[in-house]
Amino acid sequence: MYKKILYLFLFFALTTISFSCQVDGREETDPKVEDPKEEVEPEKITVNENKTFVHPGLLHTQADFDRIKSKVDAGKSPWKEGWEVLISNSHASLSYTPNPVEKLVRGGNSREEPDPDNYSRAMNDVAAAYQCAVRWKVTGDNAYADKAVEILNAWAATCKRISGNSNTALAAGIYGYQFANAAEIMRDYEGWEEVDFDAFKQWLLDVFYPVSHAFLETHWGTCDSHYWANWDLANIANVMSIGVLCDRVDIYKYAIDYLMEGVGNGNLQNAINFIHPKSSNDDMDLGQLQEMGRDQGHTLLVVGLLGVVCQSAYNQGEDLYAYDDNRVLKAAEYAAKYNFANLDVPFSEYTRRYKDPWSKCGGVETHTQVSAHGKGGKRPIWERLYNHYVVKKGIKARYVTMAARFHRVEGGGGDYGPNSGGFDNLGFGTLLYTIE
Repeated sequence: MYKKILYLFLFFALTTISFSCQVDGREETDPKVEDPKEEVEPEKITVNENKTFVHPGLLHTQADFDRIKSKVDAGKSPWKEGWEVLISNSHASLSYTPNPVEKLVRGGNSREEPDPDNYSRAMNDVAAAYQCAVRWKVTGDNAYADKAVEILNAWAATCKRISGNSNTALAAGIYGYQFANAAEIMRDYEGWEEVDFDAFKQWLLDVFYPVSHAFLETHWGTCDSHYWANWDLANIANVMSIGVLCDRVDIYKYAIDYLMEGVGNGNLQNAINFIHPKSSNDDMDLGQLQEMGRDQGHTLLVVGLLGVVCQSAYNQGEDLYAYDDNRVLKAAEYAAKYNFANLDVPFSEYTRRYKDPWSKCGGVETHTQVSAHGKGGKRPIWERLYNHYVVKKGIKARYVTMAARFHRVEGGGGDYGPNSGGFDNLGFGTLLYTIE
């Protein structure tokens, strides 16, 4: 009897141990843990090789000007205030006199170009052409159209080349996209002779486009990461704008393809190189910009140029604004949060390789934190982003909204000091981009 009880006890003990081991084994070999989320490659934006362009259709369409004119004529705010800022600018005057040069120099007093810089002549004249063109579109006063055409024709007839050191790329990129935008507004003015308009387009193709294209292809013999994002983006903006103005799908397509797949820092994945998950105080994830560890002046230049390429492409049917789950908006929120909300932002360590004196790509520069240099600089770049994303698309973006309100009413070239930074963006966003 004693042995029978002992055997039963051992049987139940062994059965319990075996059952426990089986349960433990299942928990170890078949855990209910979700697979880590894989990064999804964003869908690339492509251009149909048979596409036709909308004209006018770079930064502004005819529908935009119809809206602006109706609001200004009715004395509605904030268009009324934006209009007053425009017409008070000395560049938007019939008394403005163009000052074209045969050799446009940026990067002068250098080994490559001994003559001094004269690019201020271009940045002032193209600002005047653009502002007079806008005045014509809003008022219908042909005197302003004639002034804009006078400036554009003078440059096309006079300027033969761009010279300087590596900075020729900035001259071509920034002033090229701006000249193209002024001309795009004026293209339907009957007073601009067809032969002169054709000559102007050819001038951009001969003088500005080759510099920008060569820069994007070669980066002047350096490594692909040598030049900061603003260099690439300025030249992409120029290529894109010339492509539209000249009805060259191949040129326009090159710009879009570069934003998607280019080797330099103008590729949108490189220009906005890290996405930080949103915190409890944010409306969205934040996009770290490539120049954020360098300084804020160049970071804000990048934000402005991103707006230029997005708006220009959007008016032609390519929605760069929405690309990769609104990647550009996330970058704008990041920059605005730091610069204008005065709040800290996360930073992912960034290393840039560049050409040093001894090798093509031997230099290494590592940023471990945001640079405060140039923080809070004023540039007329926020109304365009705010009105597209927040007003038109209904996306909550508290920091971009804050930046737009901080800068309102936006001016343009001549309203932000005499240096080049005040002319990098054509501006007047309160007047030109406000929807409602």
